[in-house]
Amino acid sequence: MKLNRSGIFNTLSVGLLGLTALTILAYLMILISPTIFYNPFPPRTLAPTSTPEPTPTPTSTRPAIWTPTPTRTPLFIPTPSPRATRTPTPAPQITFTWPPTVTPTPRATRSAYPFTCEIVYRRPEYDGWAGVAGHFEDLDGNPLPGYHAQVECPGVGIFTLKAGDNERYNLMYNNPAAWEQACNPSRYQAMEIRAQMFNDQPSADGNYRAVSEPLVIQLGDYSSRGMGYIICTLNWEEWY
Repeated sequence: MKLNRSGIFNTLSVGLLGLTALTILAYLMILISPTIFYNPFPPRTLAPTSTPEPTPTPTSTRPAIWTPTPTRTPLFIPTPSPRATRTPTPAPQITFTWPPTVTPTPRATRSAYPFTCEIVYRRPEYDGWAGVAGHFEDLDGNPLPGYHAQVECPGVGIFTLKAGDNERYNLMYNNPAAWEQACNPSRYQAMEIRAQMFNDQPSADGNYRAVSEPLVIQLGDYSSRGMGYIICTLNWEEWY
């Protein structure tokens, strides 16, 4: 059977119109209800993004350029002080007294004993011996003969000397109350000599009382320390 060409075209046109109508109907249904058909390519939902807050920029409270303001200090003008008025002092009146009165000088006690003794190390009056010497005096330097010096020489013995009893010693030491004792008469020698001073008069029992503390004299084996010279000074004026 042989079809007519115009009939074929008419059939195709009718079919195309039908498809067009179905397409339009489908679009209308999608617009009315988008979920009526399954969408294999749904639109992508974007996650909300947070917008960072701007960080405030610190502002300086100090001006860009700071110029110190100079301050002037006023000059100090001293206030003159009033000058003191000097009052003349009358000259003291001097009263003369005749005869003049002598004021005694107070004496201090230097020791619990009547005499205080001082040791002076020196070269002997003649060379080549070791020992001690000395003299007695009062507070004014006056000689006090008659007192006794007891000397203990190591390895030799104990000797008692009376001050002023030997004229040779008095002349040698230029004091009328001098005394001397050699512990080694031949050479200088390092040694320890002990001495103590005693009264000039014995007590009722015949013994002499000590008038100074015990002394220790340390000699050397050379001339400048070959002799110990002991100066004993009376502390109490009423002692004699």
